[in-house]
Amino acid sequence: MATFLDRIGGLLDQYASGQGAASREEAQEHYDQIAQHVPPDVLRGTIGPAIGGLEGDQVEDRIRRSASQMTPEQRGGMLSQLLGGLAGAGGLRDVLGRIGVDPSVAANPQAASPQDVAKVAAYAKDERPDLFHKAMEFYAEHPLLVKTMGTLAVAAIAKRLAGGRRPGLL
Repeated sequence: MATFLDRIGGLLDQYASGQGAASREEAQEHYDQIAQHVPPDVLRGTIGPAIGGLEGDQVEDRIRRSASQMTPEQRGGMLSQLLGGLAGAGGLRDVLGRIGVDPSVAANPQAASPQDVAKVAAYAKDERPDLFHKAMEFYAEHPLLVKTMGTLAVAAIAKRLAGGRRPGLL
């Protein structure tokens, strides 16, 4: 029986060697292949570390892009998960104010802007990577939102999966 690595190994090798997609459209097609063949539990565990490996500004930009395509309920759900984890540290309103997010979103996450979601996600990436990785699992169920993050995000996910091809990692 062929594994997902047998099916998309060539594609992953392409990204691992630095030969990613030539266009945004090609990257989106590649992500469709990845999402189709990679088991959901593997994909869930890959997206957060892959996106988290991007530079801070890139993370915020990619999350903002995808959050602009989310429904208010999706934005609220993701933000609620992030805020719930950050609230445990105390001073949530202070943290939100410090990163430029109106503290009132804590009471009404569905009213958050894409920029608010992106700022909180970027903060969580830096301060609570475990929480960030868990929140990014959301994207495993929403391939369209991953594709809106752009070629850089798709490349990071493919490279992360390709790195896992070494024995014992996947």
